Amino acid sequence: MTDPMTATALEGVLTRVFEGTFSHFPPAVREAARDGYLVSVSVAPGDLVDNVRERLLDDVVRAINGPERPTVCDRNRDVRRRFRASVEKAVPGSCAREVEPLAPAPPIDAQPWQLANDAEIYGQHAGWWIVVDGTHAHELSEPVPTHALAQHIADGINAADPTAEWHRHWFVLR
Repeated sequence: MTDPMTATALEGVLTRVFEGTFSHFPPAVREAARDGYLVSVSVAPGDLVDNVRERLLDDVVRAINGPERPTVCDRNRDVRRRFRASVEKAVPGSCAREVEPLAPAPPIDAQPWQLANDAEIYGQHAGWWIVVDGTHAHELSEPVPTHALAQHIADGINAADPTAEWHRHWFVLR
């Protein structure tokens, strides 16, 4: 595999090496993966093959480009195109199939969210803060007046969450 800026063909192969959380990642597997890029993708119940493939492609792009290189859309598209077949082999199946229906639940990822400053909708709580889960679909607290208080509540919820780590599928990219 070569740098995408050299315009030479990339022949990356993704090999699945582990499924689980980072805290349970076996050191021997990590050591064996040193001669390649270690990439991963989060997997939760309900995640479809197509969504997981797209997230895995995102991680492949980040691994190849590195954090010090600026994002260039054309280069990112080229890397994604070159690695699409490898990702499809690494995450096989129909696009609409669930990847791992029995995967552990994702972390709550509680975070502060400011209510709109609209008195007609929120009344006396307009502009206040609530805590929501990482999907922003579920409210986890009553409105509070400050971001700091909402952050304190979110930190408490996250600390008590037994699923604080994402379940991931880990791959070595060579």
